[in-house]
Amino acid sequence: MKVDNNYIQQAVIAREIIDLYRNSLDKYEVAESLSSLCFAMARLTNCDKVDYPAIDWDDLASNFDGIATSQDSDVSSLRKIKKDIESVYKKSLKITDQ
Repeated sequence: MKVDNNYIQQAVIAREIIDLYRNSLDKYEVAESLSSLCFAMARLTNCDKVDYPAIDWDDLASNFDGIATSQDSDVSSLRKIKKDIESVYKKSLKITDQ
């Protein structure tokens, strides 16, 4: 993966977005807003037209949307979503540490 300034900045943004979610008290409401933000980032970065985007903003948007629309009984789905978000966070750390 080619790491340029654009990749690094996207990784920083993704990390900050995930930190906002982690530190929020009302995770469902915050996830709804973050879903919209990530969807906008996907459109700005054309991540659906890139083979290996720095951050897959569409996936991150879907993950936050999944949290925002989930029921408390969706424990296994939420666990998978949170694992996916954690994976994006780790990827963003690797990008920024290079």
